[in-house]
Amino acid sequence: MTPTKKTIIAAASILLALSSASGFTVDAAAAPQKQSKTQSASNKNIVERQKKEAMAIHSKEKKPGDLTVLYNGTDHSLSFSFLAITSADYEEYSKLLSKHNAPELKQPEWLPEGYAFQSGEIVPPYYFFLSEPYQKMLKELKAEAKGKKYYAKQLKWSEAGEAALVFSKDSDIIRISAKRMHPLITEVTKVAGKGEKLEKLSIDGIEAIYTTNSNALYAINLTWEDADNHLEYTISTYKKSPLSKEDLVAIAESIMQE
Repeated sequence: MTPTKKTIIAAASILLALSSASGFTVDAAAAPQKQSKTQSASNKNIVERQKKEAMAIHSKEKKPGDLTVLYNGTDHSLSFSFLAITSADYEEYSKLLSKHNAPELKQPEWLPEGYAFQSGEIVPPYYFFLSEPYQKMLKELKAEAKGKKYYAKQLKWSEAGEAALVFSKDSDIIRISAKRMHPLITEVTKVAGKGEKLEKLSIDGIEAIYTTNSNALYAINLTWEDADNHLEYTISTYKKSPLSKEDLVAIAESIMQE
């Protein structure tokens, strides 16, 4: 074999090797792309399954007093679902207050004429997202979720978060509630929602906020705080309630004097 032929063969061999290497290089580049799409679909299915399992717990039909919490890792938030304990008997309601360590809320000394006790409510504890207990629970559930994007569980509780009394006259309702307040991680200022009107009042030297025109079921609210006992009181009525602002203030005064 002449040197020229050896050179040609060697060159052909090198070209073949480079061609083969190049071929493998293309295949190796395509594989991760295909795998990436498959992995993305698999991850999506896993998240959907986690959400379905969590929602099965969170949206399950509840008995009075049941409380569940859902951790959403996609937006790092918690949501609460519960069923309040109710009684149409005032004496039984009074016993429930003690049994469930609820805020001490009794019938006000004064109510507009014709309004009578309809029911009492004991509400499980749930937290405002800017409160310290909420942030603490958020960290705990994130840890319990162990990387899951959705995680839910039923919560045990021994201290109710709110007590409420409902009074009725014909089709009108007065709802009075006392809710536990918790330390906040930042200062919060009450602002009116869309279409809502907000008015600051002073009742017996205590600052109160009177809101109207809300889109909520109870569109009219009078709210104030009892800082000493860490409670927030709210008197609520329907949008078309015949009661005036002065009526709600009079109810609040009778509660403050107790």
